[in-house]
Amino acid sequence: MYPFIRKARSSDIDAIVRLNMQLADYHRKIDGYYQSGAQTADGFRQFLEKIIDDDNYLILVAQIKDKITGYFIGTISEAKPFLVPQKTGRISDAFVEKDFRKSGIGRMMFDTLLNWFKEHRVKHLELSVDVRNKIGVEAWKKYGFQEFMLKMKMDL
Repeated sequence: MYPFIRKARSSDIDAIVRLNMQLADYHRKIDGYYQSGAQTADGFRQFLEKIIDDDNYLILVAQIKDKITGYFIGTISEAKPFLVPQKTGRISDAFVEKDFRKSGIGRMMFDTLLNWFKEHRVKHLELSVDVRNKIGVEAWKKYGFQEFMLKMKMDL
């Protein structure tokens, strides 16, 4: 079973929302600060419907037979005025179903997204990952990301 990596279509939105619910539930276990998948599903669906045809976004899916097993979302935006680059790339979402991890699917989607960023002359990528998400932190480091900024929060 070899995965097929492709650009998402509107007909994939239900499957992507299902995967995102698993991602949200995973984060919810890390910290109650995050909403559950059930709480995020409608808003995430609306977000996907809004960006699916936007040229500044690329939503990729991994498909094995008729099943969507993972998704990545990348976006290109104008850089903040205090940065050297004129535009930056951001990976906003990435998820591979548990049964399909360590199969190369994540790497294939990442490489496809990386090529898209390069085609659009993006020189710098950013992403955010919860420091307590050891799986995510290690995966991003394996792909070549390094820590450069610390994001902090405080409960009042």
